[in-house]
Amino acid sequence: MNFVITCLPGLAPLLARELEGLGLSVQEQGGAAVLLSGDQEAAMRVCLYARLAERVLLPVARHEGDPMDAADALAAGFDWASHAAGAPALHLRVDHERGVRGDSRVTRNRFLHAAAQTQGLDRLVTRDTPDAALCLRMQVGAAVSELFVDFSGDSLQRRGYRLAGGLAPLRETLAAGMLVAAGWMQPEPGEASATPRGRLVDPFCGSGTLLIEAACMALHIAPGLTRSEFGLLHWPGTDQALWQRLREAAHAARRAPPAGLSLKGFDADAKVPQQARSNAERAGVADLIHFERRELGSLRARDFGIKPGADTTPEDAGLVVTNPPWGERLEDQEQADWLYYALGRTMARVVPGWRALVVGHRVETLDRAGMTMDAQWRVRNGQMMAYLRAMRPQRKALPAPLRVSGEAAFEVPEQAQALVNRLRKNSRQLRRWLDQSGVQAYRLYDRDLPEFNVSIDIYGDRVLVHEYTPPKTIDPEAAEQRRVWAVSAVRAALGVHREQVFLRTRSQQRGKHQYQKLDQAGDYMVVEEGAARLLVNLRDYLDSGLFLDHRPIRLRLGEEARGKRFLNLFGYTGAATIHAALGGASKTVTVDASRRYLDWAGCNLAANGFSTAQHTLERADVTRWITDTKEQFDLVFCDPPTFSNSKSRDDFVVQRDHCELIRLIMRRLEPGGVLYFSCNFRGFALDEQVKRWYDVEDISRWSIPDDFHRNMKIHHCYAIRLREMK
Repeated sequence: MNFVITCLPGLAPLLARELEGLGLSVQEQGGAAVLLSGDQEAAMRVCLYARLAERVLLPVARHEGDPMDAADALAAGFDWASHAAGAPALHLRVDHERGVRGDSRVTRNRFLHAAAQTQGLDRLVTRDTPDAALCLRMQVGAAVSELFVDFSGDSLQRRGYRLAGGLAPLRETLAAGMLVAAGWMQPEPGEASATPRGRLVDPFCGSGTLLIEAACMALHIAPGLTRSEFGLLHWPGTDQALWQRLREAAHAARRAPPAGLSLKGFDADAKVPQQARSNAERAGVADLIHFERRELGSLRARDFGIKPGADTTPEDAGLVVTNPPWGERLEDQEQADWLYYALGRTMARVVPGWRALVVGHRVETLDRAGMTMDAQWRVRNGQMMAYLRAMRPQRKALPAPLRVSGEAAFEVPEQAQALVNRLRKNSRQLRRWLDQSGVQAYRLYDRDLPEFNVSIDIYGDRVLVHEYTPPKTIDPEAAEQRRVWAVSAVRAALGVHREQVFLRTRSQQRGKHQYQKLDQAGDYMVVEEGAARLLVNLRDYLDSGLFLDHRPIRLRLGEEARGKRFLNLFGYTGAATIHAALGGASKTVTVDASRRYLDWAGCNLAANGFSTAQHTLERADVTRWITDTKEQFDLVFCDPPTFSNSKSRDDFVVQRDHCELIRLIMRRLEPGGVLYFSCNFRGFALDEQVKRWYDVEDISRWSIPDDFHRNMKIHHCYAIRLREMK
């Protein structure tokens, strides 16, 4: 007989290789099927052993012509006596090729009616499900329509062990295809069988499908053994005794776990690992797999089975095979892209000698991982196209921060020379601090000279120049000329191209004006700050997304966050939250009124390997949120604006309203906790009532980094604690 073995579109080459490994004679047929020549035992072996196959179909009738006539023609051409005699019931599934009009229910009813009329069948028992029924599938095409007996019944991808699938369960056949593409099973020298590589980690394990499939491969557990119902059991030509012998042989082929086998799955969602364990128990491999709630950003070498400080040897090298969250909404997709970035960075840092097989729905998303591609497969998974990419991590250092060194790159006008000299002097003064701190983003100049009313910030190999609006008494043409001189001085002193310099004009901003988008480029770059990697945008917004003067307090938050509940009020792009998460905070909550900045914070979380499952982003008015919440926190950072307005409440003025805000925050602070309160209003004075009610430590001088020492009033900062009861 000739059978059609279907698979996910794109996996046919891998399926053909798998079936050939079972000793079967196959021929690839397009990207979604292979043709199998053999007897019914060959079809049974596919049902039992094939991990990539979706269905095993026996062609029984064919119609060439108008698809509207397909139902009648196929019913007449079907040999009911040979294929349906004694069948307890009939289950019929009708599919129309893309572009072929037709209602599947109408076609199905027409086929059944024609069968009853032309075949003299008095009564047909039909079922909506394939259980305990002869399964037929009709494929209606524009030129050719076919009828098949479906030996598989329900799709072979339904192994039977998975009841809870998580938010976006991975098809078992796609998971198996990923493992085959990754080379999880390696042929043994001189043997027909294969053994697993040894170590496999899935950092986004979800319902555990990938790891369960990997364990079944390692133990040679036939995928068909975990289910009892197949369409072939109700086909009159089936040799039931042969089927039973094949199942017994498959049971006997199960192996003991090989030495060195290590299967680990991690997920950010606390509920998911328990679902995965239950699935693994039903598959009979629960003892082989370690599931744990852990976020990608917290994974260390020991989580991959590598001893801390040990170099990865070829013998230690394993595989990361995973299906990261893709994201459904546009902003979720943006976060998902940065999660792939975090995956590539984590592997390069922790297990640089390992290999990865990652699935994604866009090549641009996979590119974000920053890994070297070895191979790629294009697979259709339902309505969505997926890409399986085999990759190797590569270490990529971020560009060293720009510094002024040596002579100017080119001559500048005499009027700009003073700024060149000052940039050279400031760079010289910061040299030792830059060498010791490893800072990648810093302030080089801050309105030091009265004729150049600008600040100059370095972000890796780029420069952000903020011009402060001159008073109206200054001639606009003269102001424009000074702006040109300032940019020339920056380019000459740092030796950069004009495309590396970004100019922003800053005037007094109120309310939402400070958050207005200036461009649509979406040009984000990554800067390193301690263990964090933070996204900045020098083109689209007035501010870059990172307040450089808060660097010391952010690092301190990371040092104090382990095991604590952290709250970030007026959270902006969440940089402080990233440090707390990396420091081991048990939970973080970031509150801000701006949706765009919270989305940015979500991307920052993703770029460091964290999700919003444990790190909540709340879009709300901060005063109202802190009034209504019942949550308690151990560590709080609050950096309110000098002024903000809102449609839902009165304007917020920090000098006037900070006392009440602090009182509300302290109600939500656990004993022994600390509130770090910062404010950039130069004339700010902490209310005396705050000092009477709480223990207050002024840490402003400590909190201002070396690159802002020329402007010690850049912000005020206080550590505020509840007073101990005597």
